[in-house]
Amino acid sequence: MFRLAFNYLKIIALGFFSLVTIFYFNETIQINSSTTAMGQSSLSFKMTYNYWDYYFIFSMLFLLPYVIHQFPILYKKHISKVNTYKDRAMRLHNQDLNQNHNNRVWSVNGSRMNNPYGYSFAETQSYGELSGSLLNFLQRYLVNIVVIIFAPIFIVFIIVKKLIKKDS
Repeated sequence: MFRLAFNYLKIIALGFFSLVTIFYFNETIQINSSTTAMGQSSLSFKMTYNYWDYYFIFSMLFLLPYVIHQFPILYKKHISKVNTYKDRAMRLHNQDLNQNHNNRVWSVNGSRMNNPYGYSFAETQSYGELSGSLLNFLQRYLVNIVVIIFAPIFIVFIIVKKLIKKDS
């Protein structure tokens, strides 16, 4: 029960960011900034609701969790390793080390010198894993926007799918 409530709250929290984006582009949320003659700036925030906005709120609170439960493939995590320049440099360094390293001295074409690519760790600090996480977050964010806007189409598809399954 606790896990179900936690998953629902997680879906609603991620859906809230998508809902704010929809509200902003639907001009429900209006942000105005102004500067006074004294040089002071002010930021005014105004919300004007219409019938579509109540539909979006209903869609986020009730239809979004149901659609996500019915289509878990929409939220499938994609494990994509982003190959950053640091990862590539480390891989090339290790390749050079394996090919040209003789008796703890690095050499190229007969010249002997200290290792110019002297890394102190086997792994570099890279943003490859962060990029993959951000890619998954962006995917969920965009899927939430699409589901919130087109939720009735997804619900009709679910109903038709269940009816076809019953007849079979």
